[in-house]
Amino acid sequence: MLKRLLLIPAAALLLYGCGGSEIRYALANDSYRCEDFDVIKEKMTALINKARSQSRNCGYKIFTPVGRVEWNPTLARAALEHSVDMATGDFVSHEGSDGSEVSDRVEKLDYEWAMVGENISVGRESAEEVVAAWIRSPVHCEVLMQPRMTEIGGACFHNKDTRNKTYWTVVFASPKQGGVKKTSQK
Repeated sequence: MLKRLLLIPAAALLLYGCGGSEIRYALANDSYRCEDFDVIKEKMTALINKARSQSRNCGYKIFTPVGRVEWNPTLARAALEHSVDMATGDFVSHEGSDGSEVSDRVEKLDYEWAMVGENISVGRESAEEVVAAWIRSPVHCEVLMQPRMTEIGGACFHNKDTRNKTYWTVVFASPKQGGVKKTSQK
C-alpha cells in the first residue's frame, strides 16, 4: 500500500513535465477513474459558464447572470496539486496538508490575483455531478456565481485506497490589475 501511495505523487510530478503550460496526464496510478483532463477542461468551462448565464438563488443570495470564465492552465495546476494532496492524504479540506490555502497555492505558481476562490468535491465521477452539487450548495454556488471571477482551472484525481476515491478541485480567480485589493473565498 505504501508503495502505491508513493506512486501517486510521482505520477503528479509527471503531469507538469509534458506539454509546456498545459497539464498532460501521464499516470502511474492504475486506478484512475476521473475523466480525461481535456474532457474536464471542456466540460467544467461549459458547465460553469452555463450556470453563470442564468439567474440563480444561492441560499439567501440571489445572483443575476454573470460573465463567462476562461480556462487558465496555472489555476488548473493549482487545482490538480490540491486534488492530489487530498487524494494522497485521504482528507477533504480547503486547507492543504502543508497548511496552505488556495491563495498560497496560486501564488506559489506565480499567479497574481485580485480575487481567488476554490470549490472542492469528493466521491463524484463526472464534471456534471460535481457542478450540479456545487449549484445546490449555497456556499459553493456563491463562489461559482461571483461576478468578479473571470478564470478557472480544475482537476480531478482518483485514489482507490481512500474513502472518497475521487477528489475534485476548481480554482476560480480574477487576475490582479493595478492596485486591486486581494480578496479570497472558499
